[in-house]
Amino acid sequence: MKAAAAILAALGLWQAAGILGWLNPYLLPPPTEVLRAFREVSADGALLLHIAASLKRVLTGLALSSVTAIPLGVLVSAAPRVRAYFLPLIEILRPIPPIAWIPLAILWFGIRGDAASNFITFIAAFFPLFLHTFSGVQHIEEIHLNAAKTLGAGRKMLVLDVAIPSALPFIITGFRVSLGFAWMSVIAAELIASTSGLGYMIEMNRSMTNTASVICGMVTIGALGYAMNEAVVRLERRFSWKPGRV
Repeated sequence: MKAAAAILAALGLWQAAGILGWLNPYLLPPPTEVLRAFREVSADGALLLHIAASLKRVLTGLALSSVTAIPLGVLVSAAPRVRAYFLPLIEILRPIPPIAWIPLAILWFGIRGDAASNFITFIAAFFPLFLHTFSGVQHIEEIHLNAAKTLGAGRKMLVLDVAIPSALPFIITGFRVSLGFAWMSVIAAELIASTSGLGYMIEMNRSMTNTASVICGMVTIGALGYAMNEAVVRLERRFSWKPGRV
């Protein structure tokens, strides 16, 4: 309720500022104009198509990062020899912004299809998820490992039944961080190297100086990101173990 009240208050102030002439409607149209633009782009189904395109790329990038970053995070954390070779490479590549990969993605995959955007989204989501998985395994209590070994657990059981469940809160947090990076990066990629998606919609309307539709796209991105994050939070509450939780 407090969040809804804060949003309504902000919208009210925004609308009032527009009515009083404090804002340039060309640069920042009032909420009523944004709502009108939302109705227009929704009426012909264009908004839904752009949402579907962006969601597909975000989910593809998250899926690819999950099947690579989580196993690698566990392996690098559990195997010192692998860590000595692999971790420096990660630390060299990690500071490179995902947007900096866009020129290479265009050269490698072109601007048609989803390959370039999927690649950028994967790069953006990989590193946060890898580092959180790595950190989660590193923070496993030694007493848990010793207890499992005492009960006869082998290496496979230590990984599947001890390491991953213990690191799950870290992994889910990493997934939430990766989700935010995935959205930011896919929109940037769509602005430059795509012919569909919310980023493409924003750029197309910017070129036509349709500021209300630009803000409509931005609000849609925020709403989708919020909904997906809430879904992950609910999954965390449902499946993730934390100290003090029954």
